[in-house]
Amino acid sequence: MFQNNLKIEERKDRAVRLIFLLAPVLFFLILYNKVSLSLIIGVIVLCVLYLFFKNYLCALLIISIPSLTLGKILNISITANWVYEARLAEILILISALLFILDILFGDVVKKIKINFIVVLLYIYLLFSLYSYQGIVDFRYFIFGLKVAVYGFLAYFLALNLINSKKKIIAFLYGLSITSFVLSLQIFFKFYEMGFSSAFFFERSTILIPIGPIATSAAILAFLTPLNLVFYYYLDKTNKSKPFIFVSFVLSFLAVFLTLGKGAILSLFVGLFFIFVRLKNKRVAFMLFFLIFLSVAYFIFNSFLVGLIERITFIFADRNTDFRIKEYTTGWRLIKDNFIFGVGTGQQLVYFKKLLNMETSNLVNNFFLQAMIDLGIIGFSLIVLLIYSIIKKIKKIIKLIGKNKEFILGVGFVASMIIALLNGLVEVTFYALPYAIIFWLSLGVFENIDFKN
Repeated sequence: MFQNNLKIEERKDRAVRLIFLLAPVLFFLILYNKVSLSLIIGVIVLCVLYLFFKNYLCALLIISIPSLTLGKILNISITANWVYEARLAEILILISALLFILDILFGDVVKKIKINFIVVLLYIYLLFSLYSYQGIVDFRYFIFGLKVAVYGFLAYFLALNLINSKKKIIAFLYGLSITSFVLSLQIFFKFYEMGFSSAFFFERSTILIPIGPIATSAAILAFLTPLNLVFYYYLDKTNKSKPFIFVSFVLSFLAVFLTLGKGAILSLFVGLFFIFVRLKNKRVAFMLFFLIFLSVAYFIFNSFLVGLIERITFIFADRNTDFRIKEYTTGWRLIKDNFIFGVGTGQQLVYFKKLLNMETSNLVNNFFLQAMIDLGIIGFSLIVLLIYSIIKKIKKIIKLIGKNKEFILGVGFVASMIIALLNGLVEVTFYALPYAIIFWLSLGVFENIDFKN
C-alpha cells in the first residue's frame, strides 16, 4: 500500500513538472500560431506515456527488434507524390528516445548516462549527415539516408544506457531469437510462394519480404545465428525455452544457406569457426551438427549445395560480381568528384540511376565505399574510426573474458561482430535500416555484459 501511494506521489510530481515546463512553450506556440491539433495531441500522448511507462523503456527497445519483421506499417503523406513509410521499430525507438530525454529532465538519471567514444563518433557522423543537406539533389533520398544515421545513433546510445542488467540482456537475447525464428519462416514461405524458383537466388536484392530484400534478410540472419547458438549454450539445461532457441538457430542457419548469398554464407562460417575455436568443450557437438547438415544438404538439398559451390567457383565471373565491379567503379567516379564532403546523405541512389541508366538503384555493397560516397573523406574517416573502436573493444573484451558463464555470450557477440565486418565489405548491411538497428542495439548490449565477475 505504501509503495502504491509512493508511485502515485511520484507521478503527481512528474505531472506538475511537465505542466510547468510545457505550458509556457505551448502558450508561446499558440500565441504565434505555430501549433496544430496533432502537435498538442502528440505532446499529451508523450506526457502520458512518460508518466505511466517511464520504467518500461527497455521493453520498448527489445520489442522493436522482432517488430522489424512486420515491415512498414505506417504511411504518412508528406506531399502529393511522397508517402513516408515507417516501421513500428522506428516509432518504438523514437518514443524510447523522447521518454529518455524527458527522464533526463525530470528524473534523477543525469549521473547515470553512459557516453563513450563510439557514441561521440556516431553523433558526429549524424551531424555531418545533417550538414550535407545543403548539397543534396533529392530530399526524399536524403531522409532515407539520414534515418540510418539517426536510428543507428539512437539504438546504440539507448541500448548502452537502458539494456544494462543481466535480466534485461537475457530478455534482449530472447527478442533476437524470436526475430530469427520469424524472419527464417518468412524466407522459407517466400521461397515456397515463388514456386521454388531459381529467381529467389539470382534476384535477391529485388525480392522483398516485410523486413526488406532477401539479401538484407540473409545478412541479418547471418549476424543473429551465432547469438542464437551461444544463447542456447548459455541457458540452463532445465530452461524450457532451450528447444525453441535451438530451432531458431537451425532455421536461421538453413535460411542463410537457402539464399545462396556468398557474402552471408562465407562470413557466417568464419563466425561459427571462431566459436568452434573458442568453445573447446562444444567442438564434438559442432562437428556432429555440421556432419548432419552436410548429409541433409547432400541428400535433400543437393541442388542448393551444388549451386553454392558453383557460385563460389565462378565468384569472379558471375553476373553479380560483374555488377559489383561496375558499381564500385561508378562509386569511385563519384568520390573523385566529391572527395571532401561527398555527394550528400542518400544521394548516391540518385547519381547511380543517372550514371548506370537504371530505373531504380541500390546502396553500394561496401560500407567503406558507401560512407565515402555519402560524406567524402570525412565520412570515410569516421567509419574507419568506428570500425577501429569496435575492433579495439572486441580485443579488450576477449582479454577480459574469464571462465564465468558470460564467457559464452562474449564469444557469440564477438563472432557476430566479425560476421558484420566481413559481410559489410561485400553486401549492403550497415546502411540498411533494419540491419543498422539490430547491429547497433546489439553492440550497445554487448558492452554491458559483465565478463569480470
